[in-house]
Amino acid sequence: MTDRWLTIGVEEEFQIVDQNGQLRSHIETLLAQATPLLGEDVKAEMLQSVVEVATPICSDTGEVRAHVARLRRGVSDLLGPFALRIASAGTHPFANWHEQQVTDLERYKMLEEEMQDVIRELLIFGMHVHIAIPDPELRIEIANEARYFLPHLLALSTSSPFWMGRQTGLKSYRSVVWSRFPRTGIPPDFSSYDEFDNYTELLVKTGSIDNGKKVWWDLRPHCTYPTLEFRVCDAVTKLDEVVCLAGLIQAICAKLLKLRRSNLGFRKYQPNLIAENKWRALRHGLDGSLIDFGKAQEVPMRQLAAELLDFVDDVLDELGSRQDVEYLHTLLAEGTSADRQLRCFAETGSHREVVELLARETLEGVANVAHASGLGGTTVPG
Repeated sequence: MTDRWLTIGVEEEFQIVDQNGQLRSHIETLLAQATPLLGEDVKAEMLQSVVEVATPICSDTGEVRAHVARLRRGVSDLLGPFALRIASAGTHPFANWHEQQVTDLERYKMLEEEMQDVIRELLIFGMHVHIAIPDPELRIEIANEARYFLPHLLALSTSSPFWMGRQTGLKSYRSVVWSRFPRTGIPPDFSSYDEFDNYTELLVKTGSIDNGKKVWWDLRPHCTYPTLEFRVCDAVTKLDEVVCLAGLIQAICAKLLKLRRSNLGFRKYQPNLIAENKWRALRHGLDGSLIDFGKAQEVPMRQLAAELLDFVDDVLDELGSRQDVEYLHTLLAEGTSADRQLRCFAETGSHREVVELLARETLEGVANVAHASGLGGTTVPG
């Protein structure tokens, strides 16, 4: 692959929590410190208790690991003197959305005016993965085919079983909150890039949106960058899980492109059928079954995860990501963040202990990677 194809970018949204596990509105102070040190890699989000970080363009999962570790370590170092921490999960176990402060930026004020409580309730956290596919027609074709794997990716990333102190019975309640927004969910099929472009232009022309960034599907061709942006995942807790899923997404795109070079397309399925699997994924995570539409039967998610590894096996060495992607075996054995959170709550009966677990796991292995990569963390001004 050339350096312009299949490069990776990862965006993560973190919770800012204090020593008692409570969310804290601290983004303005954090940005004032972070910008001179980390530049535009650290950004504000809608709510002041959220911080977003974004890696530079990475050629492989090794670079993803180094930069994710650098950013987690850097933000953590900056929060430490204020007795604050980051935690990575799709929802906070017990915070209330109506107690959160909106970031004082004009675009967020406009969104609040437009969407009212729908956006005020947006106390959720996700991980987005960009994969570069410079050819716009191929970008659309791969998007049409890669939709099939969105429920699989969600099941593997579930990390939001709690909402405002309640055990929801779902593994990804974040997906439910996000579904209240317009232009979300499984994307439709487009026959060409022009058809997609015309769709976006129509929405802009009619005042539905002001730019393509407000098309918020689980997978979208980005309106600015030559990338496919996978937006279905909950915020992923452990560094190893982030790298694994980013590598798996890259491998899916690589395999679909390889099939096309051999004149072998991957079968496309209707969005409403894929949505059936998405519901199963957000409800049960790894413990459920998805529908194999080719066989017209249910298959356990853990079996499907193993089959997905087999599907991408012949591109992993070319991408240099085999070891990182095969961490999937550990993920299947230990469970997702949602599973670990639920076990912690069952053992302790404490939502605060769940936050402690998340805060620990968010930084697990980060310091060693940041040091070994030479990228390091930040130096906090005295």
